[in-house]
Amino acid sequence: MVGGRRARGAQLWRLALPFSLGVALALLAGTQAMRPWRGAPPAPAAPAVEVVEEMDKDSGAGEAAPADEVSPAGLEGATGRGLAQAAAGAGRGSAASPSMRCASKPASAPVAPSHEDATRNSTPPPAVSSAPWLAPAPSSTPPVPAPEPRTGPTVARPEPAAPLARAWAQEGVRAVRFDASYYYGRGQSARQLAEELVDSWADKGVNLVYFYAYNRVYGARYATRHPGNIMEDYGRQDLLGHMLRAAERRGIRVVAWLYGVQHKQMWEAHPEWRQKRRDGADYRPDADSYFLCVRNPEVMRWWAGFLDDLLSRYPALAGVDMAEPQVELWGQETCYCDHCREQFARAHPGAQPGGEEWRSFRAEGLTQILLATTRAARRLGMESHVTTVFTARPDGSLMASREVRDATGFDLEALLASADRPEVIQAELIWQQWAAEYGGRGVFGPEWTTRAVRDAKRMVAGRARLICHLEVTDFGAGALDAGALARTVAAAVKGEPYGIGIYDAHLLERTEGAARQLQMAWLPGGR
Repeated sequence: MVGGRRARGAQLWRLALPFSLGVALALLAGTQAMRPWRGAPPAPAAPAVEVVEEMDKDSGAGEAAPADEVSPAGLEGATGRGLAQAAAGAGRGSAASPSMRCASKPASAPVAPSHEDATRNSTPPPAVSSAPWLAPAPSSTPPVPAPEPRTGPTVARPEPAAPLARAWAQEGVRAVRFDASYYYGRGQSARQLAEELVDSWADKGVNLVYFYAYNRVYGARYATRHPGNIMEDYGRQDLLGHMLRAAERRGIRVVAWLYGVQHKQMWEAHPEWRQKRRDGADYRPDADSYFLCVRNPEVMRWWAGFLDDLLSRYPALAGVDMAEPQVELWGQETCYCDHCREQFARAHPGAQPGGEEWRSFRAEGLTQILLATTRAARRLGMESHVTTVFTARPDGSLMASREVRDATGFDLEALLASADRPEVIQAELIWQQWAAEYGGRGVFGPEWTTRAVRDAKRMVAGRARLICHLEVTDFGAGALDAGALARTVAAAVKGEPYGIGIYDAHLLERTEGAARQLQMAWLPGGR
């Protein structure tokens, strides 16, 4: 009997052993999967990055050719006809699109629209020097008539305001900007972070996220093997991929946010690509600026490959956003590189740099690369967004497109006059910025936002959908508290924009009561 029990016990053990081992292995794997990622210390000064030496064979872009071999055919395979035509015409002048003509005079001091000055810490980003104000000036030429927008919802205009707010909440865009710089050191993997944040955003009524895809200093937050690119820790974990998957489950769209045509790694690798001042020195207005000349054929070819690498790898993206594209922060110091001088001389024989022809000419280069970006996105079924400061005057009115063009190289009117214009313009309308600049004259407060949205809509004139960009940022007069945020968002809704975007997700978390107030402001009745 003892021998029989032992035999049966041995048979049972042989049957149970594989099952026991399987359970143990499954528990071990689950433990590893749930273990928090701790690859970065809290608030690093600069995240670990990886320099990419070779092109991934799957990225769809080839090695760059020398500058003297630029051709439309060479660019066609990367991002299509848009950038190819821009590169082919880099040496030819073109007529400027009609724009509003306004007299102007020098600004007293630069101010900041700041929505990207994020460093690697956990505090709100400080303001950076950017678009200043100019004194009011009458317009002598009205805006050029434009067709109605091809897409976008028609916003109802019922009275009183409450039904309007409900209609807007159903149709409008409710967006936040997300910069991963502020989320290191939380002990989470990229997947865990993405799922937690997306759930939180969905609960607040967010339906669109601007994901800061490539930090111009520290690199990519997505998987890339494009030559010259580097990756942050979250890039090696493919934070963008995790964010897209989590957002799709909650019905949230994701737009890749890029900060103009700036890229530290290529700026350092190619000194000949840099924007130049009159004396030949590099144009670098602050430590985190890396302006590349958009009229350089090599830069245009590189930009084509850079875009293709990002957009083709992530077809689930809703679009791409070019944030605060400028040739210059403010003034006429740049660009005087050899390419710009030679092309200007051919386009305007006998004209001197620095005059009216020059201001129009340098803006045309930026306009062309923005339009080419739109064509590249559209070819892949994505939207193109452009986010820009709408500079205010002391009396609360918005500065005309022509004045901003002459001072920064960004020409809103020319951009919107093209058939290849972007689908969305996001207007930075930040009352606390101007209140700080003009010394609290009583003009700027939450209620100013309604007027500003309506003025911005008149400037856009139906040629694109308008999103009102608001910030919780401190501009010297104090950051918005929850109540001020709610009043500002409610005022923006009354102006009837296509949507509202908030900078940024991190600041909303840090501001007590802001999340709830935001829900109540853009989702009347709360949730």
